[in-house]
Amino acid sequence: MQKKVSLVLLIIVLVACGSEQSTTEVQLESDNPITVQEEITTTSTSITSTTTTTTYVCIEENNLNIDFDNLKNVQNFLNRYGYNAGEEDGYLGAKTISAIKEFQTYAGLNPDGDVGPATKRAMNNWTGCEEKATPYVKDDKEETQNTSSESSTTSSTTTTTTTTTTTLPPSDISTNIEASYGYTPSVSLTTNQIANVFKGVEDSTSICGAPYINNLDSESINLYQNGKIQYSAIQNAIYTESTSTAEIVNVTSNSFSINVIGNGDLNFKFYFIKPFESNLVELTPSSISTSPGLTTAIFDKTNLDQGYWFFSFAENSSGQIVKSAGLREILISEDIVQTQNSDNEIDTIFFLKNKQNISKGLNINDSNDINIIYTTKNIYDSRSNTTNEISGGTNVITLANENQAIVGEVLHIGRELMLVTGKDGSNFTVERGYLGTQNQSHSAGSVVRAIENPSKQSVKSSFAYAVIRSESGIKYQVALGRELSTNILSTSKCPNGLYSFEEITIFSWRPQGSSVGYSSTKLDRNNPIFDKQFLINNSYNYSPPTLLGVSTDGDFINEGPKNTNVSTGEKVIFNFSGLTPGTSTPKFVEIKFAMNPYGSSDKLSKTRSIFFDITDNFVFEIEINQITSSSAISSNTWESGYKYTLDSFIVYDEASKTIFRSNQDVTYDYTSNKSTHDAYYLDQFIFNIP
Repeated sequence: MQKKVSLVLLIIVLVACGSEQSTTEVQLESDNPITVQEEITTTSTSITSTTTTTTYVCIEENNLNIDFDNLKNVQNFLNRYGYNAGEEDGYLGAKTISAIKEFQTYAGLNPDGDVGPATKRAMNNWTGCEEKATPYVKDDKEETQNTSSESSTTSSTTTTTTTTTTTLPPSDISTNIEASYGYTPSVSLTTNQIANVFKGVEDSTSICGAPYINNLDSESINLYQNGKIQYSAIQNAIYTESTSTAEIVNVTSNSFSINVIGNGDLNFKFYFIKPFESNLVELTPSSISTSPGLTTAIFDKTNLDQGYWFFSFAENSSGQIVKSAGLREILISEDIVQTQNSDNEIDTIFFLKNKQNISKGLNINDSNDINIIYTTKNIYDSRSNTTNEISGGTNVITLANENQAIVGEVLHIGRELMLVTGKDGSNFTVERGYLGTQNQSHSAGSVVRAIENPSKQSVKSSFAYAVIRSESGIKYQVALGRELSTNILSTSKCPNGLYSFEEITIFSWRPQGSSVGYSSTKLDRNNPIFDKQFLINNSYNYSPPTLLGVSTDGDFINEGPKNTNVSTGEKVIFNFSGLTPGTSTPKFVEIKFAMNPYGSSDKLSKTRSIFFDITDNFVFEIEINQITSSSAISSNTWESGYKYTLDSFIVYDEASKTIFRSNQDVTYDYTSNKSTHDAYYLDQFIFNIP
């Protein structure tokens, strides 16, 4: 809608051949006429007629200094320009949302009813003289320059689109992790669907350093990547899929470009899979530009690893994932073979205590280091069986003939790995107990398999994780390195009890032309892989945290909002001073809310969780920086139309998690036992966003 004044073209024709006058009046008016006007009049007279033209010129207004974080100011703005926002009361009601959407549509923005950065920027730059913009896909951030041309007979407004370009530093890989918990985006390499990965805290040196979270939000997975997959940010909410698409274009010997179609955003991040790996890394474009409905990012090939790079997805500033389409691979270098002829199924797990193979039920305590090494199937080349017995003390072994091995190969015999360091005919000098495996005797006729080239082109995995289950049912995820890497772990923080392997998942490098990036081996009691049961019997005795609700004086200890209405710019504070840690150090907490429709809202009930770093006094603040009518992504953005009632307060420590529910129940992950707490008033902690 224009704030342009009525344009009245009054044509009065005076006919000279008679006393009768003929008058024609044509009125062209904007959708939103106002009364303030300036008049320019020109008169021309001839012998037969006189024509009078009246043109009204738009008066531009300045909204640059208005604070549109204040909803009352938003409502005032909308009402001034003819969008009926109703009463200017500071509440985001149905009328206000409808008015916001109407304005956004007229301005060419995403009509989502949310006064986000793009909408605020448009309001601040609004003069009231704008023509209706061409609508296009959400999150447009184009800048427009308005010029007004005037003449004695016409008035018009011309909008010129300005393409914004930002030059960035040379391509680099992001390794910054802003938080140790929360959701990271990923796209399934097998289905091309969005995967929400929960990244939790962990101690990479402990069997029990990363508690497995069983009750994640729908369509999210729990991987604990151990920093193997790097993301620049971790969100507090599930990622969503954008309707935009992204594709590789303009490939040259020195560079390539990516077009994101349907979204103009300078803040895109672009994620790739490196050659011969399955690690997702962020590549920074050398430059990025936007135009209506389009983002173009240019990438420099210089210093990129040789091989086929796989473009996985882009992430925009609102947390939406834009999946790749069309061309998805870029070859760096001319002659690279990136094929993979084997699958990734686990063949062997070496599970060792102080370089000794752990037998079923073996006792492990604080003084024992645990080594985990794994190999995948078909990495091996079968050789002839041994002809002679191999004693545990010799470094020279005899095989069937001189062709059985070469220097640099790794031999796998029984439950031992050996590195071949020299040869003399059929006699081979080897490093026994390679990679920390057990140096043991082998009888004649033992099976010999060789790993010809234990380089990254031969090894089939980039990294892995194992799931280990305690007898009480709690699961831990143990982050592992690549195939044939030694992973030294301790049990010092583990609750005592019997433990066993549940699963091991391998993240292998992606071959050219394939979308397969990982495989998983689930629990199979008949599979010898999972014969690794062990008993942890440490001096460390785990005890969970506790939550006290009332002091000895009868005062309430914990504090929270008491059915309070909140708006943009306000804070919601929870004080859990009644929390006392157990024997394990708390890592982070989760506050879970039940979301019920508020007032006249017709929305559906649901839940939302938000994660916090641990503070010294266990005080946690939610900043309501933005309110949206749709599902919220970030921790500071919240959805309107809901009553947020505290459902549970969850503490994650180094070994387990403890759930304090608002109905006074306590659930412990490390055991099947349940208890109660006396903070019976947690369900009274409520805040509303109308």
